[in-house]
Amino acid sequence: MKITKLSSQKKDPSRVNMHIDGKFFCGVSLDTVAKFNMYVGKSIKAKELDSILITELTNRFMARAMSYISKSVKTEFQLRRYLKDLSFKKKGDWYSDISKEDLEKMFNEIIDRLKEYKYLDDERFAEEFVLSRVKNKPRGKMILVAELMSKGMNRDLAQQKVDELVEDEYDVLKRIYEKKFKKQKITYDDRKKIDYLMRKGFSWDLIEQFINDESSK
Repeated sequence: MKITKLSSQKKDPSRVNMHIDGKFFCGVSLDTVAKFNMYVGKSIKAKELDSILITELTNRFMARAMSYISKSVKTEFQLRRYLKDLSFKKKGDWYSDISKEDLEKMFNEIIDRLKEYKYLDDERFAEEFVLSRVKNKPRGKMILVAELMSKGMNRDLAQQKVDELVEDEYDVLKRIYEKKFKKQKITYDDRKKIDYLMRKGFSWDLIEQFINDESSK
């Protein structure tokens, strides 16, 4: 195999598109060109090409991953989904082809490194998410757990963090009710109010306790 073309990218002059045997292979940085002593007409082995491709893609996906998680804390599930979507969008632009196994291995390496650097932390995500919800959009525990799970959080971890951070769910229920219905009373016949509280994620046992407390005043 031979390098048949190295052309500067229009959007980023610090990168070039590399063609092998007349076909686009991948985009590479000028540093990589220098490191591997790349030039048009150079014969190159498959093993060296694999090394170039993996190095370049790892750096590019890592940079995008850092940018993605810098905007707000993300779960591992969200980041992995983002990287997979990005790999699909960039095929033909960043690279011509790569196996699913190699992509998965690359993403695992990126995620492991971000965990090591403490940039990716599901526990921290859960804590920040629940505290934000309690402050700005209070919900019952069932809803909070479901929301965390929808973001790829393990059920046990989601439940653990919700239980730790929502110490008085009954108080949350009262605040939500009073914000919506002010000083209106609630009875077992108030289906509209009961349904509202259930949609907010409160169990029937907690709602029943609230109804009984209100009726005894």
